[in-house]
Amino acid sequence: MSDDRLKYVVDMANQIALNLLHGKEQQQCVTEISHHINRFWAPSMRAQLAEAADNDNYQLEAMVILALKEIKND
Repeated sequence: MSDDRLKYVVDMANQIALNLLHGKEQQQCVTEISHHINRFWAPSMRAQLAEAADNDNYQLEAMVILALKEIKND
């Protein structure tokens, strides 16, 4: 996968996390991130996010990293 594409999905996931974080408990934020990504992202995008998480070159927000456990990988 191209670096530009992985950076794009990382940036999108981080932006979702930052938008959902304000005033919420950690677990609620993690659940909302995973729900959003599972509902609106194509399986290929979720796979790209998982690939980026395995690569130290991409900086995922902590809440996104926690949400990865709840994100479908089909």
